[in-house]
Amino acid sequence: MSQLSVFLQRTITGVLWLVGAVIFFRWLLGPLMPFLLALALSAMAEPLVQRVRRHLKVRRSFAAALVTTFFLLVLGGGAGLVLGRLVLELRQWSARLPEAIAGFPAVWNGLIDRVEDWYASSPAFLRSALDALAEQLMEDGPSLAGDVGGWLMGAASSLLAALPDAGLFLMTTVLAVYFTSLSYPAILAFLKRQLPTAWQAKCRDAANCFRSTILKWLRAECLLLLATFVLLLIGFLWMRLDYALLAAAFTALVDALPVLGTGTVLVPWALGCMLLGDTGRGLALLTLYAVGLIVHTLLEPRLLAGQVDLPPITALLAMYLGFHFLGVGGMILLPLCMLLLKQFQDAGVVKLWR
Repeated sequence: MSQLSVFLQRTITGVLWLVGAVIFFRWLLGPLMPFLLALALSAMAEPLVQRVRRHLKVRRSFAAALVTTFFLLVLGGGAGLVLGRLVLELRQWSARLPEAIAGFPAVWNGLIDRVEDWYASSPAFLRSALDALAEQLMEDGPSLAGDVGGWLMGAASSLLAALPDAGLFLMTTVLAVYFTSLSYPAILAFLKRQLPTAWQAKCRDAANCFRSTILKWLRAECLLLLATFVLLLIGFLWMRLDYALLAAAFTALVDALPVLGTGTVLVPWALGCMLLGDTGRGLALLTLYAVGLIVHTLLEPRLLAGQVDLPPITALLAMYLGFHFLGVGGMILLPLCMLLLKQFQDAGVVKLWR
């Protein structure tokens, strides 16, 4: 086979994979997500199901139902406690939101006064530019507050409107987990029969690669996310913040995004507190950021030992493209898929580049 034919074959294969990936992630992933989650949870529960069958000498249907119920109670109970507290804090915060918006112009003017006191002692060549900037900020401050408040209220309305769909998604996922776990070996056998014989070995290698790399990576990331959340929650409770759980959850989720970190939230928050005169809280936030960075730096090499991460520029590109095509969820999903593709390439499952 000539080099041109090899190049054309690889190009066509790459384009077909890209088109298939776009179609899957753009139109099929959402509707299939409950069943994909059910398959993943059933795969995680399968070793325990087999152990229950051997030790209790019971039928597979009973063992699968018992293990699935246990998993769902543990996951649902923990998620219910956290979500219940988050909803309570979110309701309290939304009740105080109009008062906070009404008081924003006064806070803004106080911030401008402090900035004016600071640049009063600045060199003369900076004062003209700083005066123009201060005037522009004073003009745009009230409208900016209104825009922010309107965006927050719109986001809250969208969240409430999405609750029925979330309930249907949750119920479908729960039922799919039960049905998938009951027939997990038969489902795997059916999927295997649909593959050409030449593909079965590669698919088996891909499944082994997925279990040995991506699942370990996800486990490590979840542990890092949990450690960050607990550390932030302890720090916020020690600082006696009104909405400690909500703030810790939001900051931990930002930290979970590729490239971003807790500093994206904590550093601007600390600087704002200092500019408003709350120096103690600002220093506490900076200290919490430093402690979190140290803990994250110490834990990450141990939890991710042996895992090959994406180069920073590739992670940034995947995050940007994921956000552009899939929204906020794509910022996490596409880098994860890029990591999986790199692992398949390294394991020889696919040959997409040299």
